[in-house]
Formats: sequence, C-alpha cells, structure tokens
Amino acid sequence: MSTIASGRLFNVTDAVSFVALSQQNWVIASEELFRRVPTYQNGIPNTLNGPPTSRAWNVGDFWRDQNGAEFLCTVAGTPGTWRQITPATVTADPASGTFPTDYLILNTTDGGLKRHAGLLSWEGQVGARTSSMVGFHGAPPTVQRANANQAAATDLASVITLANEMRAALIEKGLIRGEA
Repeated sequence: MSTIASGRLFNVTDAVSFVALSQQNWVIASEELFRRVPTYQNGIPNTLNGPPTSRAWNVGDFWRDQNGAEFLCTVAGTPGTWRQITPATVTADPASGTFPTDYLILNTTDGGLKRHAGLLSWEGQVGARTSSMVGFHGAPPTVQRANANQAAATDLASVITLANEMRAALIEKGLIRGEA
C-alpha cells in the first residue's frame, strides 16, 4: 500500500526527459513519505483518528491517521487488525472527535504519554512531569496512603509498616494473591 496519492507522481513512460521527471518523482516521494502526512484515501489525506475502518488490508500494511499516529496491520482482513506503533503528537488532550479505545497520544505540553480510555478520557501512562502518573496497565494509579512516610525506614516498626503497605498495594493491583 502506498501513502502517495494517485496521480501525484509523473508517468515516465515514453517521457521526453526521463531523468528530469524521475528526479521530480523522487522529490514528490520524499515529501510525501517523510513528512508523515496522513495516508491517502481516494487521492486525499484521510480524516480518521485511528486505523482504517473499511477496505481489505494485508499483514504489514502501514497506516498514518490525520494526527500522525502510525499503525501496522497485524492480521489481514476487512478492515484487518491494527496495532498502533507510534503515538499521535499533540499539544493538548483532544476534547472532541471519535478515538478508538487505547489510542495513544504524546502530549508535548505536559510531557505525558496518554491512552484513550473512552468518552474522551485520557489516562496518563508515562510522563516526565509530576502531573503525569505512572500506573499499571488497566488499573488506576495508587495514591500514596495518608499515613505513609517517605523518609527512609530506620527502625523495625517502620520497615514492617512499609512492607505491609507494599503488600497491600500489590494485592490491590492484582499482582499477588492475598487478603487486604
């Protein structure tokens, strides 16, 4: 599948100046392929948020949506199964539009990599700033408990308290079995 619009490249068959047209085609191809423009549909850039929703696709096909997010077809079909391989780069969390669940964005303003959780709710996955939280996939981040002490554990009682709080958090996240 090509991301270059049909009719955009010059036909070099029987061209008077094959070299000149070939050079122009390379310029056009470079502009189209490396600008990260949306994948074309019927000769115009698509307006989708997410992977394609129609047409037959093959394993290995590539798709770039209107926001620059990139997808790879992993299972052939109509419309195929797609895996997002590059997040969309935005300056603000989208507040309108239709986005597939688990759609990833990189918010350059707050430094957060975020996942669409539905209903235009964006969950922070990884962030460089204190406003972004790190959590386990599919689980809300654990807020520091009110009685937690961030100082180093220096006596046996504080070590036991810390170990019990860590155990409770792991049980809460479903990473270990046990009773809270």
